[in-house]
Amino acid sequence: MSSESVELRERILEYLAFLSSSASGLFVEPKEYGPLRCIDAMKRFIDLVLSLGIIKDEELLKDLQEMEKELDKGVVLLMYSAEEFAKFVSDINKELARKVKQSLNI
Repeated sequence: MSSESVELRERILEYLAFLSSSASGLFVEPKEYGPLRCIDAMKRFIDLVLSLGIIKDEELLKDLQEMEKELDKGVVLLMYSAEEFAKFVSDINKELARKVKQSLNI
């Protein structure tokens, strides 16, 4: 197995382990951690996809890079205000819905 294949395998398994451990933690963690873990999973997914270099669409690549920066900022909000974090999550949903509609020409 090539070193590139080993790295890809490790990155994918690491991501799945994060999701699995997040699911386990949600049974005992405060309810605000659920949305936080989902935002963190989005960040990790974008990082994984970008590191794999599989995105050829320049517009999508730019959008993902910008979203990754926004998600980095948003994760910190929960430490200061649950309300601001909730607004951030809502805004991310609206922005993604807008991008999907735009992509589908709806």
